[in-house]
Amino acid sequence: MPLLKGVLHVHSVFSDGEESLERLIEIFGQAGMHFAAVSDHAEVFDSSRMEQYVRLCESLSSARFLVIPGLEFALHGGDIHILGYGITRRLRFTSMEELVDGIHEAGGIAVLAHPPSGSSNLIGPIKAKLDGIEVWNGRYDGVHAPRAESFQLLRRIRAVNIKTAAYCGIDLHKRGQAHRPVYVEVEAEQLQRDAIIGALGAGRFTVRGSNLSIPSTGNLTFVQELAIAVKQPFCRPWAG
Repeated sequence: MPLLKGVLHVHSVFSDGEESLERLIEIFGQAGMHFAAVSDHAEVFDSSRMEQYVRLCESLSSARFLVIPGLEFALHGGDIHILGYGITRRLRFTSMEELVDGIHEAGGIAVLAHPPSGSSNLIGPIKAKLDGIEVWNGRYDGVHAPRAESFQLLRRIRAVNIKTAAYCGIDLHKRGQAHRPVYVEVEAEQLQRDAIIGALGAGRFTVRGSNLSIPSTGNLTFVQELAIAVKQPFCRPWAG
């Protein structure tokens, strides 16, 4: 099964990103990536804009590069953010549970983005439903290492939901963030939306960045834990 490289958590000019989808494809293609999962902010979309967004993702995809549409949802006054990768329509919801259920019903995967301190107490209703935790966010944590606390959160959630995986996200807003991206290497049969989303949901991927290789389980070796601990001073303070 081929290994396909891709970046997750990407913002474009459809919300608050600097670059167009066309330019992002060029940038990441030159960096050796095969796909990008975009996740513009859901609050700026109506039905018409969402249709335009999805059509453009489809039209820009090719045999060499795939653009996977998705949205980022803000909850609890912006303290909690849920990424819905692979969804192609707007979602209506009144609770976190309804949102995650809606993402799944739409054929997507639900990932908790850049978890802040204390987030475990805020996501109780969805711990058993989340597909992943963003243990390494390139914008909030920097490119040197993930944040150790994020793995502690992942372990607590996996105690009740073993399918919850360790994700990374570049959280790209500015062009400069594309120079040293954290990315995933996915085992997928083909470069196609359902194949990539299915592989991510099944945990058939590895997180890579700064000479670190992290399995989707989030299980770190002693050497990796030590390396992450040493690099913690280089992590940026949480900005949420």
